[in-house]
Amino acid sequence: MDINFYLPDFYTNAKLICFMADLQQATPECFYDNVRIASAYGCFPGTIWNGGRVVLGSCKKPEMVQIIDQLNSRGIAVRFTFTNPLIEEKHLNDTFCNFCLELADNKGNEVLVNSPILEDYIRKNYPKYTLISSTTKCLDKLEDIKAEMEKDYAIVVIDSAMNNTDTLFSLDHKDRMELIVDHFCEDNCPRRRAHYIVQGKAQLEFSDPDWKPCMNIAREFFQIMNNRSFISTELLYGKYKDAGFRHFKLDGRSYPPRRLIDSFLYYLVKPEWRSKMATIIWREVYNT
Repeated sequence: MDINFYLPDFYTNAKLICFMADLQQATPECFYDNVRIASAYGCFPGTIWNGGRVVLGSCKKPEMVQIIDQLNSRGIAVRFTFTNPLIEEKHLNDTFCNFCLELADNKGNEVLVNSPILEDYIRKNYPKYTLISSTTKCLDKLEDIKAEMEKDYAIVVIDSAMNNTDTLFSLDHKDRMELIVDHFCEDNCPRRRAHYIVQGKAQLEFSDPDWKPCMNIAREFFQIMNNRSFISTELLYGKYKDAGFRHFKLDGRSYPPRRLIDSFLYYLVKPEWRSKMATIIWREVYNT
């Protein structure tokens, strides 16, 4: 049974993610068994449908095509984070967002969804995409999660508040649940839903969020290991794998390379090889 990982952020980190995939191909003995980089999630800058983070700016078609091709040629899906909770009917005809979906409309890519309006639009106009229910829905009640699992989603990304609880292990459909293993947000953060609203508004208005950044995302990888929601490799490759979970998401959109490398190496690479792999990555990807 493959263990599928979903890595951040395909626009900023395409080179790193592709290099990790190539390293695994060249040196499989250094990686955990049956590990697969299944997709890279994120968005191209300036997509108003984007949620979860504010990603402003612009990019050109050749760069977008190159990123999609580089990932897809390695068997890695591009997963659009089209989870802005404030989408209205008037936003559906956005030229750039539709252009992004058209470029990657090849049956191999995915979309994270939150807004029912946008979800219905994508199902109707881009049926080749795999649709995934986003953690930005903040479903942390048992009955809501059960109901979501019965809907027509390939995967449901579970709120990290459920991690390491008996309730999570009692649920059915574990093979369709995706768990955020290293969430930098604090446990049971009461501000998450409000943050997604603020970020969605800023994305629609091409502006910075009207709030002070959450200090939790400034922490280092080793610091979040104390979170109750943190899933260690011992648990992941033991208890979780044995129970039938096989989809795991790494946090990290907008995070600095050091933090990304720490998490990528921790979850994908065997302990005795991590130091050597870190040296190779810094040299080959970041020229340091």
